[in-house]
Amino acid sequence: MKIGLEYVDPYTFAFLRLSAAFAFSAVFLFAKERPRVTMLRDRSIWLLGALNAGGFMLQYVGLTYTTATRTALIVNSNVAATALLSWKIRHEPMNLSKILAVPSAIVGVFLLTTGGDLSSLYGGQAFGDLLVLLAGLVWSFFLVVNKDVVSRKGSEVSQIVTWVTLVTAIGIAPFTLALGTVGSSVVPWGGWVAVAYTAIFCTFVPYLLFARAQRFVSVTLSALVLLVEVIVAIVSSALILGEQFVLGSGLGAVLVCASIILASRDSGSA
Repeated sequence: MKIGLEYVDPYTFAFLRLSAAFAFSAVFLFAKERPRVTMLRDRSIWLLGALNAGGFMLQYVGLTYTTATRTALIVNSNVAATALLSWKIRHEPMNLSKILAVPSAIVGVFLLTTGGDLSSLYGGQAFGDLLVLLAGLVWSFFLVVNKDVVSRKGSEVSQIVTWVTLVTAIGIAPFTLALGTVGSSVVPWGGWVAVAYTAIFCTFVPYLLFARAQRFVSVTLSALVLLVEVIVAIVSSALILGEQFVLGSGLGAVLVCASIILASRDSGSA
């Protein structure tokens, strides 16, 4: 994404990414089964798409007012909110392992994103931090609702992924038209490569795998496992972009992995 944003503004990038993800998902669906457009009559599909679009836009706009480090820390700390929501709404049990796993994950994310250096958190603005916090909360609701939908429609995961992706792109479109440069600038070849890559390997494939897996694991565990994304992002940024990898980040990765192992104990589909 960071490479892609060198070619296109974030709002246009998000819209192109989700639109391309829908196109790839639709092709996959056509090759596998008959698309069911009637799925769009299901309000939960529109709710998931709206939540996903809202999370994307809140994070993108918030990022323009606060730092990337604060954004990563605040958004990925939503695991605590997710655990509470899954316990309150879905009545998922909060055993001792999960209770210990959540704070361990939050401390791990802190170390991953800051390397233990508190000065990296300076420079954030309250408005941006608030928007990013709301983005994290929106995605917490997304995880809970998505669990309900895939549990009810387990055999239709491909259909769910395809139509939720379409609704997400539709939800992002107004922000792109108002704040982006779509239609007024030409996206270079490098930008399209980044769009295609993130559409396939960062959107369509992960969401398809996640939706299938969420049928069998609790919402809290799925939120914790998603934190592996932060570890991969930091390691890949060091290898590909040459960004510094510090000891504190390594300790954070260990804590995140430990939290996943803790939450996995006696954790099944809820």
